[in-house]
Amino acid sequence: MDFELTLDARKQQILKAVVSDYTETGVPVGSVALAVRHLGSWSSATIRNELSTLVEIGYLLQPHASAGRIPSDRGYRYYVDFLMEEEQVSPAVRRQVDPVFPTRPAAVEELLEAAAMVLALVTDAVSIVTGPRALGSRLKHLDVVSLDPHHALLVVLLEGNLLQQQVFPLSVPAEQETLSRIAAELNAVLRGLDPDAIEAVPRRDAGDAIAALRADTIAQVLLVMRSDGAGEDTVVIHDGVRNLLRQPEFGDVVRLRQVLDIVEEERALGQLLASLDLAKSVQGVHVVIGAENEVEQLRGCSLVLTTYRAGDAARGTIGVLGPTRMRYSQVSPRVRYVSQRVGQALERLLG
Repeated sequence: MDFELTLDARKQQILKAVVSDYTETGVPVGSVALAVRHLGSWSSATIRNELSTLVEIGYLLQPHASAGRIPSDRGYRYYVDFLMEEEQVSPAVRRQVDPVFPTRPAAVEELLEAAAMVLALVTDAVSIVTGPRALGSRLKHLDVVSLDPHHALLVVLLEGNLLQQQVFPLSVPAEQETLSRIAAELNAVLRGLDPDAIEAVPRRDAGDAIAALRADTIAQVLLVMRSDGAGEDTVVIHDGVRNLLRQPEFGDVVRLRQVLDIVEEERALGQLLASLDLAKSVQGVHVVIGAENEVEQLRGCSLVLTTYRAGDAARGTIGVLGPTRMRYSQVSPRVRYVSQRVGQALERLLG
């Protein structure tokens, strides 16, 4: 979001105070509360004038004529980008998180489920964790499974026992027997190769249906191995849906159902995460606030996301979804802390 208006120090102080109080209480913040809690040396008239100006320029909203103010999406964005002071991850939170990640995790999915559970616990939000994507891994094995004559499921096993899959269209109709034969041929040729080496393997240009199917499969193998970030077929694990039920913003059953429809639909959630540029981040954490969400059902929500990384082997996405009235200063460092623990545990598992 572009900020053509730079707030002066006084407006910044008021905006920060309104975000703090509203996040804590969920109640619109008035001039009296600001004077008592934050701005005791200011006159009531000054506070009211500054609040009115912040409403006029779009950083605050006034739900009713007689009510206090609440932050707008624009106000939250300014706060996150320019005013937020991250809280330290407390020893108590570290004691909750650290035991979840054993020295030697048993399996990737168990690790991700544990991460989702503990992240939801320490943020009071819905946690989201995607399965790891390989970075520069070598192929161990592939299978091609017929879904119908025109579509197949590619299952790729990479070094470190990372499993990835992708549905893809077939350029010519094929039955399972043909696809199994192609998979066996490619396993014999491609096993142990990285994407660059696979791309360099000479193609047999027979000009027939088998050659076309073989080319289809190799192209999908390369697409899967080089994919960076979540996709529609990435495993997405979530936890903490019950946390939404405690938030007054989701007291409307229809609104809650709309959000849950996205959270519980793995493909839709994978597509959403794939559309985000996590490089646009504040201290390594990417925050999407309210109307910035491309998915209409989530425009009353915020996402706080980052990546976890297991050395140079794999990485994925981890974060939380909650109301825009979120304690960003606390949630952001906790998301980052859990992501670091996930990456370390995954590196031990893949090593």
